[in-house]
Amino acid sequence: MSSLELDTATVPATLRVTPEADQVTGRCDCCGQISRRVSGTISTSDAAVAAYQVWWTVGHVGEHGAEFDLICGRWGDGTSASDRFVMRLHHFIAATGPAVMVQDASLADGLDRLAARALRRDDIIGTPRAAEVFALYDAIALQDARLAELFGAPVPCGHCGPRAGRRKLPSRRSRSGARRGRTI
Repeated sequence: MSSLELDTATVPATLRVTPEADQVTGRCDCCGQISRRVSGTISTSDAAVAAYQVWWTVGHVGEHGAEFDLICGRWGDGTSASDRFVMRLHHFIAATGPAVMVQDASLADGLDRLAARALRRDDIIGTPRAAEVFALYDAIALQDARLAELFGAPVPCGHCGPRAGRRKLPSRRSRSGARRGRTI
């Protein structure tokens, strides 16, 4: 099994996230609200290291959370699904704010065309792969503005175009001069 072999001291700064597809996948079975799925790729300066898919029910992240599927391994010419594996994260809102946990992955929803193996939680937790999966999650969270809703930020409006890809940091000073921090 191949490893990303990321330098966890410089990650996620060395990872480049490229947002790709963004689609409405239908309506939630329990509440009738719209479900959204976004995808993209993650690379270093040398090579592609992962693809990702995230899906959630719009407006209901607090109740249902969101699912992250990370398809990792070797990409490019001469590779196939047998060179890759899937890891799954469940993003949720805890009492202290956004949080994430590793879950057992599956090859459902067409992932079997991209990867040959789905890792279980036990294959990740307590291994060097845990640092890799959380570095990928952090890179996606910081660089894919389409996921703003998952972290409590307002969803970028559709007419903003390229500006929607950038997050504006809050002012460092309020009127009273007190410093405010930014949390994700």
